[in-house]
Amino acid sequence: RNYQIDGFNWLFRLAHWGVGACLADDMGLGKTIQALALILTRCQLGPTLIVAPTSVCINWLEETKRFAPTLNAAFFGEFIAKDRQKQIENLSSFGMLICSYGLMQQEFEMLSQVQWKIIVLDEAQAIKNPSTKRSHAAMKLKGDFKLITTGTPIENHLGELWNLFRFLNPGLLGSLEWFNQNFALPIEKEGNENAQSRLKRLIKPFILRRIKSEILEELPPKTEITLHVNMSYEEIAFYEAVRQKAEKKLSGLTAKAGRENFQILAEIMRLRRACCRLS
Repeated sequence: RNYQIDGFNWLFRLAHWGVGACLADDMGLGKTIQALALILTRCQLGPTLIVAPTSVCINWLEETKRFAPTLNAAFFGEFIAKDRQKQIENLSSFGMLICSYGLMQQEFEMLSQVQWKIIVLDEAQAIKNPSTKRSHAAMKLKGDFKLITTGTPIENHLGELWNLFRFLNPGLLGSLEWFNQNFALPIEKEGNENAQSRLKRLIKPFILRRIKSEILEELPPKTEITLHVNMSYEEIAFYEAVRQKAEKKLSGLTAKAGRENFQILAEIMRLRRACCRLS
């Protein structure tokens, strides 16, 4: 799609300049595909490191096999520490290591031995807090081009943005104290539009964000598929036991209206969990 081609061209340009990039597109707009397209242009130069939440690592492997089969993608963490070291030592061109944030934090000394051609932090809000061990580990990684992907570059306060850019382009936003004094406090406490405008101009070349409403014409029609799953005999019995217990508990309620509503919601959640229970 055209917006993905634009995203790739933007990433390619920043990689050529040697500066980091934050791809902050809405969820579902193909950040992984755009990142893989860039990796394919530089993979012959050396290995790539992907750091992602554990639940997303498998998606990276599947997308790589589908859209970039020339890459030698592998999970980091399937081996004991001794074999992980061998895995690091055997990295070469077209190699791509997929690592969870937890393992990056545990093995950052091993991972920091490599001068990666590209480092991608997926769901990079995972390192938003500069005081965490995870953030400290990420800052130790060495890469020619650093890319973060996140649909939420700021979740709570501007200090999170500062730490993301500390990983991408160290020094761009100054020290945390300087950033707070010149941007965070004036913007968050005083609503200073001048400070907001200056910060926007400073980071604009390095952050790209598109939302679904901007590119609706390029998106395929929405498809909804409803699947009905029948419970097994054991699941029906389990659910009925939970339901009867909830009914008995709620029938004797004597709490005030607000507290009563809370207890009803709590029982509904228990019934919902019973429906989601694996056999």
